[in-house]
Amino acid sequence: MNFRTTLIIIVLLVSIGGVYYLFFQEPSDQTTTDEKPSIHQVYDVPRDTVEQVEISFADTAYQNLKLVKDSTGDWALTVPFHADADSEKVNQMLDDILNKRIKQTLEVPDLTQYGLDNTPSITLSLWTADRASPTVTFLIGKKAINFSVYVKEKSEAHIFLIESSALDDLTKSPTDLRDRSVIKFNTEMVSNIEFEQKHENTSEKSSAVHCEKRNGTWHVTHPITAKADTDEIEILLSELRSLQVDSFEADGADANDPARLKKYGLDTPRIQTKLTDDDNTYALDIGAAIPSETGTQGRVYVKVSVYEDAICTVSEDIYNLLNKSVFDLRDKRVIDFQRTDTIRFEIKQGTEITVGTKNHDGIWELQTPTEKIKADADAVDDLLFGVDSLEAAAFIDNSTKNLALYGLASPSITVAFTQRGEDNPAVLLIGNYAQDGTVYVKAEQSDQVSRVKPDLINNIALGAAWLRDKQVLNFHIDDAIRLTSALVGEVPFTCQRLGTNWRLTAPVREDANNREVNAIIYELDDLMADAFISSTSTPTDTITGFSKPSMQLTIELRNQKVYTLQVGKTDASGRFYARFQHEPSLIFLLNAERIQKLKTSLEFVRTSEE
Repeated sequence: MNFRTTLIIIVLLVSIGGVYYLFFQEPSDQTTTDEKPSIHQVYDVPRDTVEQVEISFADTAYQNLKLVKDSTGDWALTVPFHADADSEKVNQMLDDILNKRIKQTLEVPDLTQYGLDNTPSITLSLWTADRASPTVTFLIGKKAINFSVYVKEKSEAHIFLIESSALDDLTKSPTDLRDRSVIKFNTEMVSNIEFEQKHENTSEKSSAVHCEKRNGTWHVTHPITAKADTDEIEILLSELRSLQVDSFEADGADANDPARLKKYGLDTPRIQTKLTDDDNTYALDIGAAIPSETGTQGRVYVKVSVYEDAICTVSEDIYNLLNKSVFDLRDKRVIDFQRTDTIRFEIKQGTEITVGTKNHDGIWELQTPTEKIKADADAVDDLLFGVDSLEAAAFIDNSTKNLALYGLASPSITVAFTQRGEDNPAVLLIGNYAQDGTVYVKAEQSDQVSRVKPDLINNIALGAAWLRDKQVLNFHIDDAIRLTSALVGEVPFTCQRLGTNWRLTAPVREDANNREVNAIIYELDDLMADAFISSTSTPTDTITGFSKPSMQLTIELRNQKVYTLQVGKTDASGRFYARFQHEPSLIFLLNAERIQKLKTSLEFVRTSEE
């Protein structure tokens, strides 16, 4: 090889190296991050100042996008169609591109080889506030080596390199940036709701329910006029607001194509719903169900009309959520009063009247026809809470025309609640039992008769038996001086207290087993009944077994009071009928576990303690 040939090769190598460095080589890795400013720093475009975004693609497989931010900071798609955008995703896309660092700036004579001439891969235009034209427009061209891509700001002559991930950041479809809420609305601002259901396999074509919010309270306005269940409607709105789209099927004109509507069961929707707030009306139609694949949740086709019409698929939960009848949406509370402010109640059943009053210490007492007794605080709470939250199982139409038909012309039970600072009590009228076991009731000041479940009413019918304190004995254990036990099949015995010890006095005279005797005394002290039997439904001695008690315990106290507990047979629930001999009409129930603890025999009482 001669010198001339060698020189030519050297010149070619130097030229190739120069071209490579000019077009492809990035600065050394030793360059600091501070020497590589981000796009938003160089062009003074912080993400929060961007008000409008347009993205166009050279590849026609992608749809051009236009996004606009409103005064509240939320983004919306306006091209290729109108729809709410996912603001978080739009902001993330802007952060990703604007935070990209400019690796290298190049002065080049020709843009063609960098993909930055007439047809860049992506064109990104950004508007800031009060700008009629884009603040900046970035042309994104071909990829370079070292994971870079060429970029040019439209108004500048030079180009620069940024990470090639910018292509992925900006290559978005409308679905990628779209808000996947089925309907995006402010739940607090909704003032009207309309539901219309198509009844399949019935002669009734459809039914409609309309609700309106007035002064913060919801009302049913069609097909009846009634107070609505505000909690039920607010829960419905909250769940509807949180429902997400599974897939988008069609938008704009495509969403109104007759063939498509018929295919998706949206030509005759099963349910049509309209919501109205201060600014917009949102329409939602539910179409055909989509057969679920094994192990997956079912879906339905839905047509939504907000900015433009759209068809999408969502969880089948939306059908159950919006399939509402007038009964589902109306307020089902039977009577309205403030239980926490109640200071007196009165239950009148025939000639028997039970009055409950709350004293200054907040303690409830009962005034029965015969005596004043302490009330069971838990039972009184159950009464107040139960009536306050009592809900109709069904409403009776045109019910006030014949109250006698429901036993409400002369109610079998009347319950009145007096509230602090109120002169007129809230009154619940209780009538007959219906064939299905529910009970007809009506608030005195209401025209509406309802049927309610019988559990609470059955307790109210017990009167004082339900509400009285369940403590049937209350003495100090050291006050007990004599115990007599008589059990069927066992030898009766009597014990006498001598000092701190017990001694058998019959049928033998000897020291007794203190532990065994004290165990019974402990059970009798503070004896609590499970329940009392109402005086209006006192069972016979044949049923209770009191004619021949299975157990009889007599306790004598230092104050010379004597109590004889008689225990008879069991009721249907397995609890034992019991009473005190001096109050034979006051019958109560004791559970089997307590009865077992009251039982002992002479054999055990005579056994010496270890």
